[in-house]
Amino acid sequence: MKSLFQRTAFLFATIMFLASGDPSATAAIFIPPASPNAVYDFNPGWKFFKGDVTNAERADFDDSKWANVSAPHTWNEADTYNEIISHSGGQRGQYTGIGWYRKHFKLPASAKGGKVFLEFEGLKQAGRFWVNGQFAGKYENGVTPVGLDLTPFAHFGGVENVIAVKVDNSDDYQEEATGAAYEWMGRAFNPNYGGLNHDIRLYLTSRVYQTLPLYENLQTTGIYVYGSNFSISNRTCDVNIESQVRNESGDPQSITLSVEVVDAGGNICAQFQGDTSDLVDGETEILNASGPLTNANFWSGEHPNLYDIYCILAINGSVVDMQKVKTGFRKTDFKGGVGTGGVYLNDKFVWLTGYAQRSSDEWAGLGEAYPDWMHDYNADLLRSTHANYVRWMHISPQAVDVRACDKAGIIEVCPAGDKEGDPTLDKRTPPAIGQAQWNQRVAVMRDSMIYFRNDPGILFWEAGNSVVTAGHMQQMVDLRKQWDPNGGRLIGVRDNDAADLNKAVTPIAEYYGVMMGQDKRTDAILTPGEIFRGYSIERRNRAPLIEAEDFRDEAARRFWDDYSPPDFGFKPGPDDAYHWNSETFCLAAAVRYHDYFSNIITNTDPVHSKWSGYASIYWSDSNADGRQDSSEVARVSGKVDAVRLPKEAYYVYRVMQNPAPDIHIIGHWTYPTNTVKTIYVAANHCDAVELFVNGKSLGATNKPCDFVDTFNGGNKDIGDTGYVYAFPNVKFFPGIIKAEGRADGKTVAQDEIQTAGDPERIKLTLHTGPGGLRADGSDVAFVDFEVVDANGERCPTDEARVDFKISGPAIWRGGYDSGITHSVNNLYLDTECGINRVAIRSTFEPGSIMLTATRPGLEPATARIESRAVKIEDGLIPAGE
Repeated sequence: MKSLFQRTAFLFATIMFLASGDPSATAAIFIPPASPNAVYDFNPGWKFFKGDVTNAERADFDDSKWANVSAPHTWNEADTYNEIISHSGGQRGQYTGIGWYRKHFKLPASAKGGKVFLEFEGLKQAGRFWVNGQFAGKYENGVTPVGLDLTPFAHFGGVENVIAVKVDNSDDYQEEATGAAYEWMGRAFNPNYGGLNHDIRLYLTSRVYQTLPLYENLQTTGIYVYGSNFSISNRTCDVNIESQVRNESGDPQSITLSVEVVDAGGNICAQFQGDTSDLVDGETEILNASGPLTNANFWSGEHPNLYDIYCILAINGSVVDMQKVKTGFRKTDFKGGVGTGGVYLNDKFVWLTGYAQRSSDEWAGLGEAYPDWMHDYNADLLRSTHANYVRWMHISPQAVDVRACDKAGIIEVCPAGDKEGDPTLDKRTPPAIGQAQWNQRVAVMRDSMIYFRNDPGILFWEAGNSVVTAGHMQQMVDLRKQWDPNGGRLIGVRDNDAADLNKAVTPIAEYYGVMMGQDKRTDAILTPGEIFRGYSIERRNRAPLIEAEDFRDEAARRFWDDYSPPDFGFKPGPDDAYHWNSETFCLAAAVRYHDYFSNIITNTDPVHSKWSGYASIYWSDSNADGRQDSSEVARVSGKVDAVRLPKEAYYVYRVMQNPAPDIHIIGHWTYPTNTVKTIYVAANHCDAVELFVNGKSLGATNKPCDFVDTFNGGNKDIGDTGYVYAFPNVKFFPGIIKAEGRADGKTVAQDEIQTAGDPERIKLTLHTGPGGLRADGSDVAFVDFEVVDANGERCPTDEARVDFKISGPAIWRGGYDSGITHSVNNLYLDTECGINRVAIRSTFEPGSIMLTATRPGLEPATARIESRAVKIEDGLIPAGE
């Protein structure tokens, strides 16, 4: 039987729906009932000082001369991407150490008598917190979100509160209790962006409330939502809620949980009442609710449908708490074996295809400190290559990236925190320290599971970036069964180490991540139990086999090919592991991708598993370890560069991963006179490709080419590209080059590019979030600057300096040039292949910002950016505004 408030809310929603006069509508619009809950954006209005300060935790400390900043904020946005990288190098030139933040804010008088919680979605690396001069908690792992209970320290009404946070991102930071360093500290595994570098939220609740999924510090588990009893054909499932409820009212209370399931349009899709339980003061209990969902829109990569689950607590019919969980429902199956093995989503086999990416997911010139809409932009850009899979590396992803992937339809692997291997096996590490480091990993895995277990995009928990002992693998499996038993996920490990350890792990891990082509097909006949490159027949038959990071090759965006000025190809130094330009990078990438994808179609080998997924490392260039030691300021394995400008590889991956016909001419068509070269065309779902120059056919080919590496006069056959068609000895003539892909004699895809004239002017293209640039102290606008000819065609071989002038309420953040040291944050930047990108950050002042780009001999360009006012009252912004 529904409570009074439920019946009233539903009746009112139905009346409103009928009054709308829409005869096609089939569901009532949900109107949330009034509750004591409020959520505020706590990002704006922090005071910041880089360095250590005595007495900065005191409420009466004078911070008036400190800088005004907003979260997400990092003190390393301008001192990275500045030095030549190396595979073994440290942070190089970055400030690491102490920074202080302070924020003055007021809480509404109406919140007095309730609870006050603060959520930091993360910070780097460790934090100590004081509220109104009193110590309120600490944080050390640098990975997970953390919660604070401000209630014992808070003032309400017109009385000011002060929170002070001491942040430490020292490379050698050690856990206070054990003296053990955190394994994942270090550029190779977790690029270091110190500060309050994630979103922060303030929650107001009553004294009877549903907890937050913030185990770190608060040790609460929040609400767990999952589906069961799926019928994909009938579009039905059951929705199940397990909500941790706490009574701190001072009296015994009889508390009822009820649930409203609401779709993206605000329509009520299901309503049901759950447990009623009597809780004494101080008691915490899990309340359950379940009910059917009909006409369900399931979550998938193609259709990332999300629902809002409103979990409502009532006492005697009065609402005392309401929490909203955004999630999606999908049926998963995971199978081993040759013929049927793989990952199944909603009863369909899913080929997981995408990228491995550092969880820092940083942006040159901004670091990790950029607004939510840019994370959405990044996820949408990744998804535009028809990728549906990201394996986050070493540490758990940022919450904002997980939300972006949920919305974009991207399946994720979520690790905890590690370096490589099992620290207890490292003979160089004292046993007590190794055990402490393992315990740190377990704690981060637990906290991440609790926080992310409602996110439909996460299908895999990763216990380690290399093999762990059997006992530790079992410990991780037990964690999954404890904290996420019904979420339709597995836990496994990316292992590539010794066979004896692999044998020990074989019966325990729930999926197997691999690296760099392990378990490739072979003609060797193996007996059951025999190991081939670390993988046995038994594990092939037990669980999916997923490539976790392949193709670690590197190539900067600026090098077109060996025929394009001004660089005429990449000239490696003695320490560079790779010698690719953009063109040969595409060919090498195609060979690798074809090697995996063809396996799921042609593999009938009784010994080795079909691949369930493929991840190419990286998605974007990163401030991480690299192997182009003589020339690069970033790890340039990305398919887009460090400001998300696409490389040619971006388009080739788009073609290869496209389920529909697609085609792309690799490169450009603006060459020096008398250039003769091979033109490469990437195509998919085509049985022939024909090339035209100025309307004249150069013939058609029906066979993808092999990639023969001729660097330094060599003749090394790298392999079958599978998707790339070669047209050798094409002579350059100014005009248009066009490629047509055909299937069954019909043109199913085409692409063309044209010759650019001499550079004439600069073109600026503005990008902002929805609604424009917000004057909140942390928002960002970025601007593409191109050099174009008289017809507006980008000049693809332009590579020279452009100078900028900016006026108005903005902070210049600039961009970066790959291969050039100290290019970040300057009021000048070179184009690369005719284009580059710069960023500005908003201040707290609204108004017009004018950006002008100039170069001698070119027509300048000016962009006007309006920074719009944001109402910040008492240091708070209502969430969603």
